Amino acid sequence: MTKKTPVKPSSKSSTQKKKKPKSSLLKRMFSILFKWGLIATLVGSIPFSAWVWWLNGQVVSRFEGQKWQVPSEVYSAPIVLRNGAPWNKQDLEDLLEETGYRFGRNSQNVGWAARSQTKVSAHLRAYVDHLGFHQSERRIFSFQNGRLVIQALNGDEIAEARIEPQRIGFLYGGNTESRQILAYDDIPKPLMDILIAVEDQDFYEHWGISLTGMARAMVVNFTHGSRRQGGSTLTQQLVKNMYLTSERTYTRKLTEVVMSILLEYHYSKEAIITAYMNEVYLAQLGNSALHGFAAASQHFFGRPLNELNIDEFALLVGMVKGPSLYNPERSPKRAKDRRNMVLAVLKSQGRLSDADYNRLIKQPLRLASKKKERSVFGDYLDLVAMQLSRDFDETTLATKNLRIYTGVDIRAQRAASLAMQRQVGMLEKRDPKLRGLQGAMVVTDRLSGQVRAVVGSSGQVYTGFNRALGAVRPIGSLVKPPLYLSALATGRFTWWSKIEDKKLRFNVGGKTWEPENYDRQTHGEVHLYEAMAKSYNLATVSLAQQIGFDRVGDTLRQLGVKRPFTMHPAVALGSLELSPFEVSRLYQPIASQGKSSELGVVLAVMDQNDQLMKRFDQHNDVPFTDAVLAVTLDGMTKTPKIGTARAAQAAFPNLNFAAKTGTTNQQKDSWFVGITGDYSSTVWLGDDDNVPLSITGSSGAQNVWIDFTRHVNPISLPENLPDGAAHFNVLDSQFEIAADRCKEKTRLAFILGTEPRDSSSCFWPF
Repeated sequence: MTKKTPVKPSSKSSTQKKKKPKSSLLKRMFSILFKWGLIATLVGSIPFSAWVWWLNGQVVSRFEGQKWQVPSEVYSAPIVLRNGAPWNKQDLEDLLEETGYRFGRNSQNVGWAARSQTKVSAHLRAYVDHLGFHQSERRIFSFQNGRLVIQALNGDEIAEARIEPQRIGFLYGGNTESRQILAYDDIPKPLMDILIAVEDQDFYEHWGISLTGMARAMVVNFTHGSRRQGGSTLTQQLVKNMYLTSERTYTRKLTEVVMSILLEYHYSKEAIITAYMNEVYLAQLGNSALHGFAAASQHFFGRPLNELNIDEFALLVGMVKGPSLYNPERSPKRAKDRRNMVLAVLKSQGRLSDADYNRLIKQPLRLASKKKERSVFGDYLDLVAMQLSRDFDETTLATKNLRIYTGVDIRAQRAASLAMQRQVGMLEKRDPKLRGLQGAMVVTDRLSGQVRAVVGSSGQVYTGFNRALGAVRPIGSLVKPPLYLSALATGRFTWWSKIEDKKLRFNVGGKTWEPENYDRQTHGEVHLYEAMAKSYNLATVSLAQQIGFDRVGDTLRQLGVKRPFTMHPAVALGSLELSPFEVSRLYQPIASQGKSSELGVVLAVMDQNDQLMKRFDQHNDVPFTDAVLAVTLDGMTKTPKIGTARAAQAAFPNLNFAAKTGTTNQQKDSWFVGITGDYSSTVWLGDDDNVPLSITGSSGAQNVWIDFTRHVNPISLPENLPDGAAHFNVLDSQFEIAADRCKEKTRLAFILGTEPRDSSSCFWPF
């Protein structure tokens, strides 16, 4: 067998043989890497796709569902200006400024007012409430002999003009965000243009993210070795605020990018910019976060967003970059510099002329004064929450952005709060032993019974303890008008009737009770109107004994006392314990002459789409005639004229009003009820520890009422009486109708049929 000698390859062949194995190795390695890389990519895309799918669900569900949990807003009653009502020019100007009207050269634009030496004009805002839509209107106000004259532009006199309801607060229920929701059509175009020019010039071109902005941010971050910029579009800012936390990580940034693309894929630019306008965070107000430009406009400027100027829009947009840093209330200079920087951007883009820019940067910030504080309306909001708790759960009130319309009168509320603070301060200064003196006040509309103001303490800060509702104290002589009403209703007594003011003794539970007058004196035989006006205890309890103590108790319950009590002689002199709110309800049928009995707080609740959810109607059933209620009220007008409220009459010599003072045993409580043509007011002063005081109803609570009434332009009670009652001049000495020439006579109201049958001409022959 022949052995073959292997053929020696050439040098070229040798080289090729060396390279061939290397090429095959690389090919095999690339094949393996590609194969497993593809597998890894496919496998890895499953969780990534699942993650994107999950993010997509989050974007859609939040954006199409309830985007925000917005607390219910509470509104005042509209402010009604009536032709012929007592007003002075300065008070009206102050009111317009307080409600966000801006004074300028003319009142052509809505929300603007103008003034001359004798007149004020205003373009009053339109508004929607439970009664419907109220159009904006231009009105001219002049003042003739202290009376308001309202005219249209053509000179015709107008019966009344209305300033829109004012938002007085929120019902949070644990929610800590403050917002007002805008629709796209509600967004002022200048604001939108400024926001896009400063924050995202390519907003209408990009699809959620800006690659150039992100690249620029990456360069800055890499250069500084930390995250300094985010390169965020408005869409990304919205995603961050609505869906994500504020942590600065690349994982969160990737999530933001993906969600922004998804948001742009699903929704229009209009929907996104609208959501941004409502979502953007602009300030921290204590425990409440201020979101959205509409809420910021009301907070910082006290006016609706559509009434702001370019420089004010620029301030709000400037705050977006740093809400705390550029808060104009905390850092006005820094905020103004930031505003001017925004204006400079607008000038550089040709959106502002040089002249407009130079004018606007000189404008002051013009922030609204912060008068509408929780301390002013907090006690009233307690009342609102208490009433709504019967019909709405707390979660609904805290999250559904309901609009709650109430009867609060912002002028009356402020006047009552300040009067309480001033007068209690003066009393404490006069007598150091009164330090710690507390008070409460409830003001109602005389005719409708709507609660116009509630004050629950004498301090400037809302304390959380509402004494108007929670201070249950003996009412003293405030029980007397209902008692005299009970006597008049029998038909056996009139205001002219006489009763003996003399010592009495009662056996109560085996113990002797001997009531006394405040002056420790007896006054003999007196007319009923004198006994009540001068608050004679002995005459009053004698009258109660004659008509029956049980009848007095029944009258108190019929007038609205729901708190259980046991009737005994001391109740006739005010041992009955009620809160100031309950006293107001007790007096309402008398004050309104039968037109109302229950007190109203909430008028209606509407949702954010202006749909009425619930209307609150009052029940006004009183088992007394309008005539007997009116005669009782008329008798109370004697208290300021000849009785214990003469200081109030001296303060308002031309005002016809009814009143009653009240002082309890050892002067532990000071009470006053005052009833004018528009308001029925109850005032209480006392110490939380129930200690004796150095004040009475006349020297304490009456002062608060006088102070309050000075600041609300009071009107007199009407002279006319309802059917079934009439005024007669009656001789003081005998029960006869007095002729005009008679001197010793008194004008009294009578239920028809109980007036004198005889008359006297007071003509005596020589």
